[in-house]
Amino acid sequence: MDRKVLESERLLLKPLSYNELSCISENEIYNIKIIIELEAISNFVKSAISKKLVKMKNVNENIHEWYTYWLIINKDNQTGIGFIGFKGVLSENGYSEVGYSISPNYRNQNFMTEALDTLLKWAYGFRKCKGIIAKVLKTNIGSNKVLNNCNFKVDSSTEQEDNYIIEFR
Repeated sequence: MDRKVLESERLLLKPLSYNELSCISENEIYNIKIIIELEAISNFVKSAISKKLVKMKNVNENIHEWYTYWLIINKDNQTGIGFIGFKGVLSENGYSEVGYSISPNYRNQNFMTEALDTLLKWAYGFRKCKGIIAKVLKTNIGSNKVLNNCNFKVDSSTEQEDNYIIEFR
C-alpha cells in the first residue's frame, strides 16, 4: 500500500505501518528506518500504540491511516519527535477523534500545532469528514493551547476534561 507522507513547513507526517508500530511497542525501534527520539516514546505512547495494534489487526489496510499513528518528523534533523493520529474511521455522524504526543524536547515550539494543522488539512480532504473531536484533561495546558491554536472550540466539559470540536462542514 502506498502511504502518503504529509508535509508542512518544518515537518513530515508519515503514517506508520502495523509492523512499524509493533517495533515501537516491542522496543525494537532500530528496525525502523527513521530515527525516533527516545523521549517521544513515553509509557503513555506505548500504551496507546498497543491499543492501536489491536484495532488495526482487524481492519482493512486501506483505512489504516485513520487508525495508525503518524510519526511527526522534524525536517531539520530527520528525526521522529512525536506521534499524532485518529482513533478510527469517521463515525456515522462524520467525526473522528484525534490524539497526539510530542517529545518534551520539542514542546512550546509550535511543532504540535503545525502537525495537527497538517493532519486536519488531510482529514478535510475527505468529503464525508464533517470535523474532528478531541478530549483533553483540563490540567493539560499544552494540549488545550494546541487545540485553541488550531481553531477547535470547547463543545462540552466535565469536571476533569474539555471536549473539543472543529467543524469543517
